Parts: sequence; C-alpha cells; structure tokens
Amino acid sequence: MKLDLPTLLSTLTLTSGVLAVAVMTVAWRAKVHRGLQQWGWGLAINFLSYPAFGLRALGWPSTSIVLTNVLTALTLLLHTLALAAFQRSRARPLNLWAAGIPVFLNVLGIIWFIHDDHWRNIWVSVSQLLLACVLLSQAWAPGLQKQRLTGRWVLIAGATLLVLTLLLRTAGMVMASDWDGHYNVPDSVQTATYLATLAVLLTNTMGFVLMQMEQALAHQQDLATHDRLTGLYNRNALLDALDHYGAVSNRTNAPMAFLMIDIDHFKRVNDQHGHLVGDEVLREVAHRTQARLRRADFVARFGGEEFLALLPGTDTQQATLVAEDIRCAVQAQPILVKGQSLSVTVSVGVHASVVTAQASSTEHQIAASDRALYEAKQAGRNRVAVATVALVD
Repeated sequence: MKLDLPTLLSTLTLTSGVLAVAVMTVAWRAKVHRGLQQWGWGLAINFLSYPAFGLRALGWPSTSIVLTNVLTALTLLLHTLALAAFQRSRARPLNLWAAGIPVFLNVLGIIWFIHDDHWRNIWVSVSQLLLACVLLSQAWAPGLQKQRLTGRWVLIAGATLLVLTLLLRTAGMVMASDWDGHYNVPDSVQTATYLATLAVLLTNTMGFVLMQMEQALAHQQDLATHDRLTGLYNRNALLDALDHYGAVSNRTNAPMAFLMIDIDHFKRVNDQHGHLVGDEVLREVAHRTQARLRRADFVARFGGEEFLALLPGTDTQQATLVAEDIRCAVQAQPILVKGQSLSVTVSVGVHASVVTAQASSTEHQIAASDRALYEAKQAGRNRVAVATVALVD
C-alpha cells in the first residue's frame, strides 16, 4: 500500500495542531512547569510548517522552501530551549551558541543554495542533524546525577530516532547520482521522513509531558516529606523513619541513638533581630548539623527550633561524640545574616539503646533524649547531656 504524501502532510498538520493546543492549554493552566510553554510554541510552529510545504503546489516553490525549512529549524530550537529550561539546575546549562549556530547555518544554506536543490537539501539536512544532536544532548542531560525516569527515556528514544532519520536522509542525498540543480527528493524518501517525523513528534511530546508529570509528583513528594524552611525532613517523614530504623535496630539487636538538638535562646534572636533573621539561623544550624552526620543518619525538624537526629548502629559513647561535634560546629563560627554577625549555640540531649518490638519504644527513647536536652538547658546550655535510661510507662 502506497502512502499518499498530501494525506500524510494533512495528518501531520492535524496532529501538530492538536498537540500544540493541548500542551499550550496545560502550560497556561499550570504555570509552574518549566519549558512547557516553549514546547507548545514549538509544536505551533511545526504545525505551520506543513501548510508551508503545500505552497509549492500553488506555484511558490522558493517561498515554500524557505518557510518550511526555517519553521522546522525553529521547532527544533524551541524544543531544545524548552528542555534547557526544564533541566535548569539539574544538569549543565545549554550553550546557546550550540543551538543558535545550526539555525543560522540552516537559514544561510537555504538562501545561498536557493536555486541548487541538491546542495540545499544536503546543507539543510546537515544543519537540522546538528540541531537534533543538540536536542538529544539536552534530553540525555550530561552530568545529570538524578535517576533518569520514564519520561526522560521516552524523550531520549524520540530524539535518537530523529538523529538517525536525518543521518540516513543526509547519507541518501550525498550518495545520489543526480547533482544537477533540479534534483528533487524522491517521494518515498519524503514519505519515510514524514512518517519518522510523526513518530518523533508524538514520542518527544509524550516524553516531555511525562518528564513534567514526574517532576511535579517528585515536588509534591518533597513537600510532603521535607520542611520547606530548612530543607530537612519533617515530622511526617520522621514517623516513617522511626518505624524503619526501629525495625532494623530490633532485628539486628544494634543500638540506635537519638539526638535532640535545640537552639539556645532562639526566642531572643527572633525578638531582637526579627523572624527573617531567625529563619536564616534555623537554616544555617540545620546545614551545620546535617554536615556532621553520615549518609545513613536521619535528621528532621522536630518543631520550632528543635531538631531530632537518628543514628542507626550507634552507641551512647559514639553518639555523644557526634553531638559534641555538632555543638562545636555551631559555636565555632558566628552566623552572618544581612551584615549581622550572630553567635549561636545549641544544647543536645542524647539517648542510645536497642529499640524493642513495642510500639511505644521509640516514643520512650525520644522522651529520654528530650529529658537529657532539658538537663543540658538547666545546666547552663551550650552543652551535651546524656540520658542513660529510657523513660518507661
């Protein structure tokens, strides 16, 4: 069955239009999604490129050639910029020259070889191949440290298909024997190219939208488990962690340490310097605390100016050393906030023991570390106190 090229172009036009409207609508309603609007504009421009191809049937071949190829290059550029906007802060930033130069070469080649079909087609195909490679690079995101989720792999697959399509198209044109100025791309090659373009268009858009959805879900998960001010885990995440770490301690019969950390005279900081300064103090103390813990440890904002750290496989002596390290780290250097130098200290209550199978065991140990914290406060603050026995019912 032979595909009719005009029918295929009509299908591509309809598909691009529907995708453009859908993506632009989502971008308008959900303004937080990075790059989604640029992607929608790319689809809209791609939608215009197919009617531009039809101008050849109206006797305007030069206009059709210029518009079709320029609009296609702009589509690739906008989709690359959309990916760059999405990847911001996650991967190496896009060098705009890497995307801009192929577009410039594309326009230059169209104008220079406007009357030389063969060289123009090769030149345009190569410049678009370069753009597709930049798009693939942004989809892959060199230097990305996070896990590549489903949407990213779908987009990588679509960008790879585009690169292979343009590579084969370029190779076919180079090997063609007809080098006169009236060379035309065979209908079979055009049809195959447009079929691949349709597949790429659907795959890439689906991949990019999936990336947006996965990022939105990750953001919601982060909000549900992290304290927005300090970036530490919140009380909800702490409850889950207590179940997990407690079960491990009970199963392995290994002690788990609880460090209850409180900023000394924090109310005075808020009263004298304002809550914005107090927020900066909270963030800095949280940062210094987390920097002194292992990756296996868990620290959460327990409430107000209090933090609770869980140290699996840690006995009282080891936990006391960690607590003292945290106390010294906070005291050692004043916190600079808006030109003000604030000397801040913390008190730490420590308790360590094996978690039993009883549901109230971790609650008792938290209470024990909180009691030790109270003793540290009563003894003059800026010190570590140890509770050797957990509270009992």
